[in-house]
Amino acid sequence: MYFLKQIGFLGIMLLSVFGYSQSKTKSYIIEGNEYYQKGKFDNAEYAYKKATMEDPTSVKANYNLGNALFQQKRYKESIAHYKRSAEISKTKNDKHLAYHNLGNAFMQEKDYQNAVDNYKQALKNDPKDDATRYNYALAKKMLEKEREKQKDQNNKDSKDQNQQNKDDQQNQQQNKNKQNQQNQNNQKQNQSQSQNQQSDQQKQQNQGGNPKAGGENGNNKGQGNDSSPEIKQGNNGEGKEQDNAKNNLGDGLLKALQNQEAKTQRKIIQQKAEKQRTTTSKDW
Repeated sequence: MYFLKQIGFLGIMLLSVFGYSQSKTKSYIIEGNEYYQKGKFDNAEYAYKKATMEDPTSVKANYNLGNALFQQKRYKESIAHYKRSAEISKTKNDKHLAYHNLGNAFMQEKDYQNAVDNYKQALKNDPKDDATRYNYALAKKMLEKEREKQKDQNNKDSKDQNQQNKDDQQNQQQNKNKQNQQNQNNQKQNQSQSQNQQSDQQKQQNQGGNPKAGGENGNNKGQGNDSSPEIKQGNNGEGKEQDNAKNNLGDGLLKALQNQEAKTQRKIIQQKAEKQRTTTSKDW
């Protein structure tokens, strides 16, 4: 809990030396004070605004307008009027009050650094004010807690960031390893395909390259790739019937010759036998 200070509602004597505008300003301030005491802060605000329009340099009008806005929890608006009041104040007491309530408005906004700074200014103008010292100590404590909390948050964010970076690096390494493995698999596959192609080409060359000589109507394939291949007699192949016909013809001729020779031999033997018989008969 901290304390809000308010300028006392002092009796204002309307002297004839004041001009008409000053009289209206003070009249609006008195009207605003009456509403403020009744808790009608919106009506008080309206009256104080009319006073500031009549006299923008009125310390009381700006300060009390700040109080009316503060009570309505419109802290940012109240800060502007407290600052204006502090700037135009001529006495230490008025400055003390303006800075004190500036500190209160910044506390509501959780702007503890500005709260500390303005309480410090209030104490410079009134070092003996207990309420200001209390609020100043409270603001410093809140500021330290905020800094400690921010420090913990920064450490947490740093740890989270480091962990995120570590996770990112691990993911990148895993992706890199997968890519390398994929590349190796592709390379092996390409090598295997190349070897298969070379093997197929070699088979084709062995089977259907240069023509090879074989035996006439034979089954054996010719050998080698010589420029002048020697034709070799093949085994019996598709021309077997022709070969048999030739062999039969040869056999017939051979038998005929043999028969003819046998007849000739028999004839010679017969002639010799007859001659011998003739000779023998003559001797007898």
